[in-house]
Amino acid sequence: MVVDKRIFSILLFALLGVSCSSLYKGKSFSKVYVSDFHSDDIKICGPADVDLSHAQAKDFFVRAQEVDSRVIHDHYNHAPCYIEGTLRYQSESCQWEIRAGATGSIRCGQRITYFVCDTCDDLFKNESL
Repeated sequence: MVVDKRIFSILLFALLGVSCSSLYKGKSFSKVYVSDFHSDDIKICGPADVDLSHAQAKDFFVRAQEVDSRVIHDHYNHAPCYIEGTLRYQSESCQWEIRAGATGSIRCGQRITYFVCDTCDDLFKNESL
């Protein structure tokens, strides 16, 4: 019975650790502000394709996975339009962009962190990009 309690305790602490790290991820993004829209080809990719509110932009980063730039290059479409703005990420003021193809990035000084969101289809109107 003592062994069972130890195993239970270890599993409980492991579960709490995973839960806390997931909660922290969402809290590391704050003051998310959408400031502008850009398109390399307005006929193919327009404002409606990436029309996210401040809350939806934050939700994108909360739901997205951090990846290496090579993953985006090799496995995701580079949408020709994006929105950009500012946020606080890991206690720093940063600039971000979210592309219509459900990819994004955050630039804090010289450091760029890349994101993809495979569960964000509901945020984007044009799924063909």
